Amino acid sequence: MFLAGYGAHWLRRAFRQPHPTEHSKPPSASSVAMFDMVQRLFHWADFMVLGSMALTGVAILSGSIGVLLTRLGMSGVASQVYWHVTLAWVLLILIVVHVVWDMVVACGWRNIMPTRTDLMDARIRARNFLGLIHTYPRSPKYDLFMKAFHWSLTGSLIILGVTGLYFWNPYSLFPELSYNTEFTFRVLHDVFAFLLLGLIIGHVYFSLLPVNWPILKAMVMGYISSKDYMRHFSIAKWEPRRSLRAGAQVASKIRARFK
Repeated sequence: MFLAGYGAHWLRRAFRQPHPTEHSKPPSASSVAMFDMVQRLFHWADFMVLGSMALTGVAILSGSIGVLLTRLGMSGVASQVYWHVTLAWVLLILIVVHVVWDMVVACGWRNIMPTRTDLMDARIRARNFLGLIHTYPRSPKYDLFMKAFHWSLTGSLIILGVTGLYFWNPYSLFPELSYNTEFTFRVLHDVFAFLLLGLIIGHVYFSLLPVNWPILKAMVMGYISSKDYMRHFSIAKWEPRRSLRAGAQVASKIRARFK
């Protein structure tokens, strides 16, 4: 289902991207800070950990890539389960750091909260995608699609974490599950694992589209040019200097305390 959706998008958008028709003022600086160092490190570490967990999970489920993992030193199901669980704890630590940083320091949590404007813009984009209108809105830092991706990723990880914790059951902390409950948990774990995999594939697909290369570059360098900013974003919907200033103030207070 995911691959069919991405294929339909590729046929429609890969070679012809719409240009925003909505007016916006240019940014005052020649470059715009989009992601700070912590956000970029979290993104790439998260990508590698989730990718490794997907490999070990598929191997545990079907054994189809067991030869590849054996060459990486993960021979046998016991070793694969060990690394799968270990990586889950690494992922949990990364998520905690990400949540604390974005909510307390970077103050970027508002960027992922859906708004009424997002719904209106999504409706316009859907009609544009179907060829019904030529109007196309500018984006905030994250449009409704990216916000939905973020929350779908979060929901999937919560369900995978809860069900996985019951399967692992360290030191027999949890009571034994009935057959029907365990079967339901395993189905949920598999379904949301493949949902997560579909989301990751889509994230990679959209990031590699030429129209999104400036954002991919920003995930490495941290900045986008004012020219690229004007191609996609609206100052009325996302004014980065405001949020970065708040984050800088909090970071300055933290550094002062340690001094």
